[in-house]
Amino acid sequence: MELDNQSPETIEYKAISGKFGEVRYFITTLDQSDAVENIRFADEIQGSWSFSERVQRKLDENRANTEIFSYLAQGGIRFFNSIVVVLLPNSNNQREFWDFDEVSSKGKTVEKWVTLKLYKNVARIVIDGQHRLLSLKRYWNASTGKEPLSPQQVKENFNCDETFDIPVVYLVFDNLGRVGHADLSETVRDEIIKATRNIFTVINKTAKSIDKQTQLLLDDSKISALIPRKLLEEEVLQDKFVKWSSKSRTLTQSEPYLTTLDLVSQCTIELLKDSQNQALKKSFNSQTERNMALEKYYESHPKLPEISTKALLKWFFTELQPFKDWVSQINHVGINIPTQPEQCRLSASQKGSIKELRDSNVLYTILGQKILFSAVSRFLLKKRIEYRIPAILDAISLSITKMDKEGFFHRNAPHWSSVLVRPEKLTMITTGSGADRCIDLIRMILLDSSEGVRELIKRTRDEVSRDVNWNESLISVWRKDFHVILPEVEFIDEQIEKSSESDDSFAEVRDSLDSFEEDEEESDEIEDDEDIFKETEEVKD
Repeated sequence: MELDNQSPETIEYKAISGKFGEVRYFITTLDQSDAVENIRFADEIQGSWSFSERVQRKLDENRANTEIFSYLAQGGIRFFNSIVVVLLPNSNNQREFWDFDEVSSKGKTVEKWVTLKLYKNVARIVIDGQHRLLSLKRYWNASTGKEPLSPQQVKENFNCDETFDIPVVYLVFDNLGRVGHADLSETVRDEIIKATRNIFTVINKTAKSIDKQTQLLLDDSKISALIPRKLLEEEVLQDKFVKWSSKSRTLTQSEPYLTTLDLVSQCTIELLKDSQNQALKKSFNSQTERNMALEKYYESHPKLPEISTKALLKWFFTELQPFKDWVSQINHVGINIPTQPEQCRLSASQKGSIKELRDSNVLYTILGQKILFSAVSRFLLKKRIEYRIPAILDAISLSITKMDKEGFFHRNAPHWSSVLVRPEKLTMITTGSGADRCIDLIRMILLDSSEGVRELIKRTRDEVSRDVNWNESLISVWRKDFHVILPEVEFIDEQIEKSSESDDSFAEVRDSLDSFEEDEEESDEIEDDEDIFKETEEVKD
């Protein structure tokens, strides 16, 4: 119910009060109707555009009304942090609009427990938690019938019948606006705006976002986090060879791990980014939803149903010969990798051995693994549907083994120079479009297709380096020596064939995408600009 319809002139809340320097705060709870009807955004206030521009970030209404709203409406365990609110008078002439009384019990004052009194005509403005408040408003509108759920949301089991107590923190500045202190200032409103702007800046600059590795370990709602964890939980991938216990998303040259949890997540994204039902954008908030998602996208795969995401990732990281060789070499030099999060302690000679091994092959870098996996994934989705069977993984393995034995993946191989590897120090090039061109190259070799070869060579020379030594003759030799020999399969019926051709067309669209990273819709409030392909070049003892 609106405060303007309330009587008496003030509304009261039981609250816990505290002081933070010159800022006094009151921690309380509001029921849903009070929160969504009476807490306001700055740009709702007549004539306060300057306040809005300087204090609040621009609201992403789509994100609040889809992603965060879905979190609320799809059930399960959920919680929001407190919404932070300031009191803003209509003008500098309004100098008194809040007060509090201490609470007593049996004649004794209850420490920090107060009755907060707010004048009904003072605006309550959210300064932290705008998107949470906007999603709560959407939830309230759905529950009251003002903005009904869409047919798709009903189909996805959205429900807005629950009620919430909304945690709120009210901020006031010294005694500005307190009843009985009107003589403190003649510019109360202006001073509150100035103080609020400072508080807002501190909140948003000092808030520490969750690092990507921790996000992957904790996030139960995204398929790109659920699948990597499931692989480790079920021991499909060995914990000791997948780095997950550090905030870093990269590998140093002297670490014994083969890959990282973040790279496994990136591979999951690569596999599912063509899914027409946008699996990567969905939030699976209940255990039932998560189980269904894992069944559909982990135990199976929309376009690789006979292989599955689980089997493909296991095959890539454990069955390819170069990665088997890594495990053999780690064992050979006597390195016993402890159970994470315990850190591995290595001698100088062991670190040196790992560095030498990692320097020998581009596949022992995060960037090299990402390139190979992307090329394999796009190769599979380019082939007709009857070839998307487990037997094709054996055929791909033979091709990659041949390439590896012939030195194709050696870091000092001339075809990587200036495209993927710096010629002087043989360090990996983690910027620019060289990695994209390398994906195209490997995919063409596996496909044994000359289509687009000339364009690839031209683009690589124009966009990456004029020094690249790729030419049609060289690529033709690689295709002849290393292409995948397809397994024998039975001819599929015309209907499935048409479906396959449709998949091929969709894959071609996907192949035109240049980005490795997931679209930053996933970023929501968790942002990390760190280059996931960055390699630490020096051994640090």
